[in-house]
Amino acid sequence: MSDIQPLADVVASIKSPGFGSMLAAYLQSRLECDHVLMLGCRTDKHPIYLYDSISNNRDFLFQRYLTGSYLEDPFYRAAQQHAQAGVLRLADVIREPHALRDYRDHFTCKTAMYDELCLFTRLDSHRWLLLFVGYGDENPARHHKAYQELLRLQPLLDALLQQHWGAHSFSLSAGSANKTELQQFLARALASFGEPVLSKREQEITLLLIQGFDSQEIAEMSAISVGTVKNHRKKIYAKLRIASLSELFQLFLTHLLSS
Repeated sequence: MSDIQPLADVVASIKSPGFGSMLAAYLQSRLECDHVLMLGCRTDKHPIYLYDSISNNRDFLFQRYLTGSYLEDPFYRAAQQHAQAGVLRLADVIREPHALRDYRDHFTCKTAMYDELCLFTRLDSHRWLLLFVGYGDENPARHHKAYQELLRLQPLLDALLQQHWGAHSFSLSAGSANKTELQQFLARALASFGEPVLSKREQEITLLLIQGFDSQEIAEMSAISVGTVKNHRKKIYAKLRIASLSELFQLFLTHLLSS
């Protein structure tokens, strides 16, 4: 029964505000991992941040990874090339020992994570979801056990992720009627972010920019022209005294951490 109830809680939370945290808690108990990260990916677009349980060094995720470093991520590149769902280890995506050492040195320096496993799920021909589980110390035996367990759980996780995100956009627009957990959190943070500098419309567009949507996508979601989006973007940058998306991430991350 102790094994069934946490899974039942995840199933019950599908399409509800608690899905991300419920799934993360379930995985952390089953895989003994230190963090869980979920990203929505689309062909030729920035990844969309969906959920994380990272407690330290989150600035790398927002300031570096989501703004461009994801293109260098071997997990991200490998998932793009696979047609079917799968579970990947670093050894699966980096074959040469010296390259693996270099990656771990760089990655650990930035995130304090020694190793990761990545489950990717295809939602349709142009969208997929990456679910990372990370470990902060070197423990080959535990890591191998977690890999085997993630392989065993893969069909279940694929089904859960498809049910929650398969038929819907990754958008976390504040105007959605059924808010996800992240929507609720971001909506609360945005209520005070830039206040009273940003207008309500500018706050909505800021949320979409932070998620990774480009001007064309924001225009379609907001039923406005691309030119209008660009004008809003210029005003947002000017009012916040920033000059780039990276700076916007940094400013918003600072706001989140202080909230």
